[in-house]
Amino acid sequence: MATTQQPFPTTRGEVPCSYHPSVMTGLRCSRCGKPICPRCGVRTPVGLRCPDCAGVRGLPTYRTGPDVLARAAGVGLAVALPLGLLLGLAPNWQFYFSLAIGFGVVEAMARIARGKRGRDLQLLAMGIILLGLVIGRVVLAQRLGVTLGDLNALASAIYTPGIAEEFGYPVSVGQALRLELIPDLVYAGLALAIGWIRFR
Repeated sequence: MATTQQPFPTTRGEVPCSYHPSVMTGLRCSRCGKPICPRCGVRTPVGLRCPDCAGVRGLPTYRTGPDVLARAAGVGLAVALPLGLLLGLAPNWQFYFSLAIGFGVVEAMARIARGKRGRDLQLLAMGIILLGLVIGRVVLAQRLGVTLGDLNALASAIYTPGIAEEFGYPVSVGQALRLELIPDLVYAGLALAIGWIRFR
């Protein structure tokens, strides 16, 4: 005797994903009805299921093809380079530009990769984010006239036309380039963590 299952209750509109609460979704697990998003949904012969009902221990990861990686790298760089340039022009906004580079790079790459995850995308995203942050400092150094020799010597007092315009008096290389160990590590760490978490 065949038994019929009662359909799970549905709601109209989008609701937070059970596994990614910050993501709104209209998808449901075909077995338990739990809200799921494309990042955590597992395709099965009987429809999209949540990781619990699909019997996977962790969220699935996918090997990303070289063509997708190349396109993802292209869009990631297209986001990181202009934001890095802006960071060099407005270094006082470093915290916000670091977050913008992190989120901008990973979301652009995720769109091209169509929601794929994996170590290859993690490392690629983190490399591009780091490049964007470094470009910001390079642009700042060039704008202020700080040379590589000044940086290597950690000059305690330099005075260039750029520094005269920006500060009005001689400053150290660290002051000119806004080099502060703890904030720099925190801001860079936040941006890199965004890439690590988004593609894990």
